[in-house]
Amino acid sequence: MKTATLNKTLSYAMLLLCSVVCVYPLLWMIGASLKESAEVFADYSLFPSKSWHWETYVEVWNRMRFFSYFLNSVNVTFWTIVGINLFYTMAGFAFAKLKFPGSSFWFYVFLAMMFVPGITIMIPLYLTENELHLLNTHLGLILPMVNGSAPLAVFLFRNYFRSIPHEIYESVKMEGAGVLRTLFHIYIPLALPAMATITITNFLSSWNSLVLPMVMLNDSKLFTLPLAVLLLDTGVFRQWNVLMAGALISVLPVVLAFLFFQKYYIQGLSSGAIKS
Repeated sequence: MKTATLNKTLSYAMLLLCSVVCVYPLLWMIGASLKESAEVFADYSLFPSKSWHWETYVEVWNRMRFFSYFLNSVNVTFWTIVGINLFYTMAGFAFAKLKFPGSSFWFYVFLAMMFVPGITIMIPLYLTENELHLLNTHLGLILPMVNGSAPLAVFLFRNYFRSIPHEIYESVKMEGAGVLRTLFHIYIPLALPAMATITITNFLSSWNSLVLPMVMLNDSKLFTLPLAVLLLDTGVFRQWNVLMAGALISVLPVVLAFLFFQKYYIQGLSSGAIKS
């Protein structure tokens, strides 16, 4: 009994420690945004020791042209998520339920792409988009993001569809339903938890993407929110309070989205990751 209590106490202590490590940077960012620039690294206090400078947010809001960059991020993220869910539900369904030559081989090819760092293909990607006249367009961001999400999305969708009894597919097939009708009318409604997981995961990566927009975009009117935060750092001396306020405004939609959909995210991740 004592051993079980000790193990439980140690588990909670480790979880608490991990929570503190994860939450501390966010709290530091909030505190730094409310300090004067010179006070950010003057001491180790988490929050301002004197006055709280809420006006920094007003300054950043006006300098960032928030809604313009916000709409750019929404446009890129929305169409990225639509493309991912459309293409990879079909791919996952094919790998899970359809029999075709080389299905296992191509599935493992998709999984192998997980081990290819995205930064290593940046130069060939830039050259390809230059030839296709996709540079300095939102489409030039959306297509690589959709492609880069293939390994995890195909893996989760394929395993989720395999966890659904195959008898459902056989019975629908006997009723004369085609493959696409079976997918969109039967399997996709059943796969909403997996779709939620894929949506949230790729919402985070697409919304926070910095390197790809930095390489592909030149027109400031097309910049996404992370690039807009970089525009705040144009002075000789770095204003950390301004940068942290801009960063907080940028990540706030991501935090809110995760808080609202975390139940579906965890449910889809746990069920879709089960190998059958």
